[in-house]
Formats: sequence, structure tokens, C-alpha cells
Amino acid sequence: MMASLRTLFGKAASSKSGAPIGVDFAAQRLNMLQIEDDGAQANAAPLVRAAVSVPYPLERAQLLADPRALKSLVREALAGGDFAGRRVVAALPPSEVRILPLTVHVAAGQNEQQAVARVVRDQLGAAALESVVDYYQVRSADASSSERQVLAAVASNAHVHAYLDALRGAGLEPVALDIGPAAIARLLAAMQEDYEQSVLLVNFGASKSFLTVIWGRRLMLDREVDFGETQLVDKLARALGLSPEVALTLLHEHGVGSAERVPQPGAGPQTDIGRTIREILYQEFAALAEELVRTQVYVASRTRGSALSRVYLNGSVARYPHIRPRMEELVRLPVEILDPFRAFRAAPAFTPTFTVAQGIALAAGLALRGRSHG
Repeated sequence: MMASLRTLFGKAASSKSGAPIGVDFAAQRLNMLQIEDDGAQANAAPLVRAAVSVPYPLERAQLLADPRALKSLVREALAGGDFAGRRVVAALPPSEVRILPLTVHVAAGQNEQQAVARVVRDQLGAAALESVVDYYQVRSADASSSERQVLAAVASNAHVHAYLDALRGAGLEPVALDIGPAAIARLLAAMQEDYEQSVLLVNFGASKSFLTVIWGRRLMLDREVDFGETQLVDKLARALGLSPEVALTLLHEHGVGSAERVPQPGAGPQTDIGRTIREILYQEFAALAEELVRTQVYVASRTRGSALSRVYLNGSVARYPHIRPRMEELVRLPVEILDPFRAFRAAPAFTPTFTVAQGIALAAGLALRGRSHG
């Protein structure tokens, strides 16, 4: 199992045709980003060579199962930027990977990989023999302890090989598969100025959201919570007797409502709609607030009292009006919409568009694999 881990998840690049491209087959778009070595100092921000975000012509699962359509989309994406070569670092779709938070005891005479393999076998049983496993050590305040906190990524051999075959069939050369949370942590670390602080990323998805914490340069926590765009759309649609499409349009136009509880002089129907949406979605955001409090308590317990310094927002709900002040109410911390390009310098001929910046975070973290960040 561990031999498969290093072969499939950590295979070293052999080609010299430019840095590997970070490739993310997201829910609705193919996102790609590539950096280049321009001779700058090792601690300088990397230079973005190219980045694109291309919508799918059909559903993602259908696309990955259709070699001709996939190859055509990849060709279109590569033509949309000044990419060098076809070597890529990718991550499996989230639905095909289980992330297991594990506490591992490393006994005397045992190395960490052996200890992780034993715990994974204990949890998965016979399924472990048909799985590829990778893991990421979570930062702890007590680095000398024999007890380690790790995140183990588990995927079936069949899914891993099918995904690699799909990438190769599209004309790409996969050099490594990465763990999504580790790639996001790598991006956040590249954006950090104070490596003694911890930051939280709230990555909003369709049905689930993910809370990722990094402390300094290392991943500390990645957990899934029951909060997503579909949940908000369904609640609003039921409350107002609307179709999901109309409810989603309202959220895009009015967001989650402003923080104003008392109508201001001259407030019009736009303000009334925002307040109504805020009231309807109150319970959903209250539940999210509880998850955020649990996360803050966990961070304090693992860092001997240190607190989160900042919260970044990414994903679908992060594009709603008023989401930043609404989240600041919940966490009582500075909140920013994630701008992945803050981790990079851009080549003179490269200007990222808003559409590209919206969904490029995971691809950016994948492209940073092998550098000093994380």
C-alpha cells in the first residue's frame, strides 16, 4: 500500500518542458495554472506563466468518461494560455477520495509510514488492499510527541488508474496526484506574511463546505460541514414559493442580506428583499457559526491558546453580495474573499480575469507543488 502511495502520488517529474501545470477538474469548469522559473530568488513569489478557466460542454462525470470530448476541452484550455508542455499535477475529484483524520502512535522501532499504514488497515479492513493511500502530517504544538495527527487520503485503485488513464488519454502527462487540502494549504502558506499565525479558509461547495486551517506553513485541519449553495437555494425557494433557478438569481443579486436590522431612511425594495433573505437563511448561518466556533476551539487547543488571525472565503457562496460582513459577524475576525493571485507575480503579458480568479485556487495550489511553501 505504501509503495503504491509513493509511486502514484509522489512520482518525480522527468521532463524538462516547463513546470508542471496545476489541473483542477472542478464541478463546472476546467481550471489550469502554470508557474515558471524566471531566475528570481528562492523566497520570491513565483511568476504565473498562464492560467485559464474553461466551462464544461457537458457534466463532469460524462466528460471524464468521454475521451474525445475531454481531449477537445484540454486542447481548448491549453490554447487559451501560454502553457509550456503537457506535464500536470492533478487531484482526484472529491467524490472519489476519503479524507480520514487520524491519530497515529509511532512505536519504538516503527517509522511514521508504517504507523499510518497500520491505522488505515485497522479502519478500512480488506478495502485497504484495494486502495491507494497518501497522508499529510498535521502541525502540532508538540512536535516531539510520539502521537501524530495526520490526514490520510484514501482512493480505490480502480478510481486512481481510471483518472490517470483519462488524463493520459486527453494528451496530458500526469507526474503526480496530490491531496486537495494539502494543495489549498500550500497556496495559503504562499500568501502568508506571518508564519506564526493560523488562518482559516471556508471553501463553499454545492452541498458541502470545507474548513481548512493552516498554522504557519503547514496544514492543521481540514473538515467537511453541512453547508452549501444548494441548501441555501432550497431553503429560500421553499420559503418564498419560487423555483430553485429564481431563488439562485435572488441570491446572486441580493446576497445574504446586509447587517442592517433597522430600515434606514430612504431604504427601498432592494433593502427589504435583502432583509427577507437574511431572515429566511438565519438558521443555516447560525449552524455554520457553531461549526466555526468548534473550529476556533480546536485551533486553540492544538496551538496552546493561539487564535485564528484571518478568514478567507472561496467558492460559490463567496461570490454573493454581503457575504464578507455576514461572515465577520459570525467569526469576529477579519474576513477576505480569497484572491489566489496574491501568492504570485504575473508575467507582463498575463492579466488574470475575474472568472479565472474565482475558481483557480486548487489549480494554483497544485502548481505550487515542489516549492518551499508547505
